[in-house]
Amino acid sequence: MSANGAPKFREDILQEISNAPGVSGGEEAIRSILAEYARENVDSLEVDPMGSLVARIDPAPARPRAGAKSGRGSRNGGRRGPHVMLCAHMDEVGLMVTAVEKEGRLRFRRVGGIDPRILPGQVFRIGAEGIRGVVGALPPHLTPRAERDKVTPADDLYLDIGARSREEAEERVPVGTYAVFDTTYEAWGTTRKGKAFDDRAGCAVLASLIQRRPPVPVTAVWSVQEEVGLRGAAAAARRVQPDLAIVLEGTASGESPGAPPDEQYPFMGKGPALTVHDRTLMVHARLLDRIEETAKRHKVPTQWKRPGVGGTDAGRIAISGAGVPSAVVSVVCRYIHAPAAFLDVRDAQRTVTLIWHTLETLRKEWP
Repeated sequence: MSANGAPKFREDILQEISNAPGVSGGEEAIRSILAEYARENVDSLEVDPMGSLVARIDPAPARPRAGAKSGRGSRNGGRRGPHVMLCAHMDEVGLMVTAVEKEGRLRFRRVGGIDPRILPGQVFRIGAEGIRGVVGALPPHLTPRAERDKVTPADDLYLDIGARSREEAEERVPVGTYAVFDTTYEAWGTTRKGKAFDDRAGCAVLASLIQRRPPVPVTAVWSVQEEVGLRGAAAAARRVQPDLAIVLEGTASGESPGAPPDEQYPFMGKGPALTVHDRTLMVHARLLDRIEETAKRHKVPTQWKRPGVGGTDAGRIAISGAGVPSAVVSVVCRYIHAPAAFLDVRDAQRTVTLIWHTLETLRKEWP
């Protein structure tokens, strides 16, 4: 337990799931790791038909107030508070092998949003065995002068695993195999460098939170296929039918050389980022107020995510069933959807602290 009463952020979980592969539609390795950490701390654990990992946890018994009457009271069980869905997506952006050429080159399609400018020369781990491949790129002195400043379209690129024929390549890498950036987790002061912090950061925050029994009924969902259309969370929300939802994300830092000053937020290291709205969601105002009030009460620094940018699982959860009041709290990361992302491990702990105390607030102050 941390000094402020919230669970401690489990960096060991972040490291393990950051290093593991889990492109959209191929999240099995991440799900297996998270299931092992969750199994002993939840009341039920299942994999839903889409592949999301769903854990249900009843709250710790509330201490009755002096003079309080017994009985369940409201539909939420009186002092039990609302049923909260906490959600973080397991999948990452990557590549899928779509064809093998006679020379042994692997053609691919991007899975999720990867800028084609960063692909040439990158090393990828391919398939469950982690076969290394390089995205082929001509050296400058073999590239026609007129082509040197142009971005090669992703459809014209290929993975090279050193195979000399189609037969050799197909034996090692069948069509449909996924590939992820070849990046290893490292600690540099309070900065952490790793692959897929969008959204392995949120996954690790959620796994840290359930190491203790929460103050309200919680269903923890580690969802699939967020990067290709928020698909897993949409299906999970229909099954879970929560009263409220908070999505835990890894969001993009605005810090970049040359950007206008009013577009350089949020900042890595300055606390969790709160969302007002994005392309998929108008955050529920009362729920956001509770989160802000909790942050101030417990002295957790927060900042704002740039409005109107991006989208998260909350966009689908909010419109499931009859509607679910939803919010998003994010760990700010530099260089998401790229080979190596950064985050400040203090922000991860602050996010755990904020969500934990928000659940306490909701038990007392919702509806």
